[in-house]
Amino acid sequence: MQLRKLEYMVAPARARHFARAAAACSVSQRSLSAAIRRLEHELNVPIVRRGRRYEGLTPEGEVVLA
Repeated sequence: MQLRKLEYMVAPARARHFARAAAACSVSQRSLSAAIRRLEHELNVPIVRRGRRYEGLTPEGEVVLA
């Protein structure tokens, strides 16, 4: 696992918004979302609750964040 992937996971948790998180990471929203999906696949757990808007981290995501 790369440190950058974890940074991508932390950014939306801090910003509470995907667009602001992507801007903070200097990547597009699409790239940020794809990186988080790859991390979820690597860890085999959902990390981010998704909907029409950023809905926060899953309980598993909170554990990874801690």
